[in-house]
Amino acid sequence: MTVSPIDSMAQAAGYSMQDILSACPDIMEQLARQRPLSYDAFVSQIDRDLNKIISITESGRQHHYEKGEDAITEHLIVQLKQKYPSVHHDAQNGGHCDIYIEVTGSSGDLYKWVMEAKLWNGFDYVYGGLENQLLGSYAMGGSNNCKGGMIFYSKLESGASYAMNEWETGLVARSIAVSNKSSDGLRFGTEHKLNGGSGADFYVNHYSVDLFHAPTKAKLDKAAEEKRKRLEAKIRVELVAKSKIQSK
Repeated sequence: MTVSPIDSMAQAAGYSMQDILSACPDIMEQLARQRPLSYDAFVSQIDRDLNKIISITESGRQHHYEKGEDAITEHLIVQLKQKYPSVHHDAQNGGHCDIYIEVTGSSGDLYKWVMEAKLWNGFDYVYGGLENQLLGSYAMGGSNNCKGGMIFYSKLESGASYAMNEWETGLVARSIAVSNKSSDGLRFGTEHKLNGGSGADFYVNHYSVDLFHAPTKAKLDKAAEEKRKRLEAKIRVELVAKSKIQSK
């Protein structure tokens, strides 16, 4: 029986063909990251990877609740770098964008994807990131550069679902239609025209990350209260000392 080159290599490495076939899904995903067959395949793989990374991040929210916007984004970047060597934080792409990924596809074309990240501080703050930064500065048109993402980190006790609903309501109020909404309401897409509505099409996938952690909040609240009491005590001592000096 003739042994194929792949079988020979597998046997030499100590693996069976069954071992190789069981690893096929992982191999195919890695190909989709490093040599995607199309721009849509490239973006779809990013979406799958991001959703997994978000889930992992939310599972460890006790470690991220105290972090600021840039530190949380850097945590996502570290995980993305394991899958996309070309991912960058604060890359120059029409401005300092938060997350930027570029890959050369199997056809030789360069595919680009960009994301803006914000800590949820109300609709207006996050909308500024979408309108002024992502769409107004970083986004570009073209068949291989027309999609990106908007992600925000929620520390609300009411949850990311509340923030995502506020986000959707605000966008619709500005005549921005929402599409491809997930069953849990935590993911959806929007379509935009660049250059103030007169330019190329650009498509955005929206994500939220729920980082609220009650025990960590309680710890921080307790620390803040103790700090407040120490400050008040210091002020009282200073006022008493000042009063004694004035009474002399």
